[in-house]
Amino acid sequence: MSYIASNLVPLVAADSFTLWLYKTTDTRATVLAPGYFTAGASRLLPGHMLVLQAGDASAILPVRANAAVGNGLVVDASSPPLRLSAVGSLDFDTDLAATAVARCLTLGAMPSGVNQGETFMVQASVSGPVTTLKFSILNAAGTVVLGPISATVSAGSASTTFTAPSPGNGYRVKVEDAADSLVVQLSPSFVVLSAFALLIENGMSLLLETGGRLVL
Repeated sequence: MSYIASNLVPLVAADSFTLWLYKTTDTRATVLAPGYFTAGASRLLPGHMLVLQAGDASAILPVRANAAVGNGLVVDASSPPLRLSAVGSLDFDTDLAATAVARCLTLGAMPSGVNQGETFMVQASVSGPVTTLKFSILNAAGTVVLGPISATVSAGSASTTFTAPSPGNGYRVKVEDAADSLVVQLSPSFVVLSAFALLIENGMSLLLETGGRLVL
């Protein structure tokens, strides 16, 4: 459509200022096009204001020379607002340098059985930057009953001594790297036997080590 003079109605007039109301089914973009109000140039003068009720928006427009109107202020719009979508990506790179270090240990030979109260030595050899080993005695349930005892590695090995615990079987020696508990080894199980006393022959009698007479 085009400009309709009867749709232009003055709302307020004071001195050289007039506030106009213009209703149309045209869109706001059509009304803003150059020359739309040329036919009403004698009424619409520079400095006037125009309240526009267009087919898709309500706006307040300033009137310029030759009945041209500015973009003005949109106070309501029936069309959806412009939506801008943006997608971005962030690249991230990192370098990680690592050097593998071998750390291992090996338990030395263990006795298959020891007597209660007897002192025995355990020894382990190592490779890699291992400086200290921890030795422990575990019972059959895996509970530590002696130790841990720390031993310093010298010339690739370390050792310590234990006094055999109470009689039983299933005992094991555990050795681990003091700096890395994942470097560990368990010995085969061994037995702790009860202590015994020597019998001494005295004529027709047998005497205990303590001197008491054994009666059968």
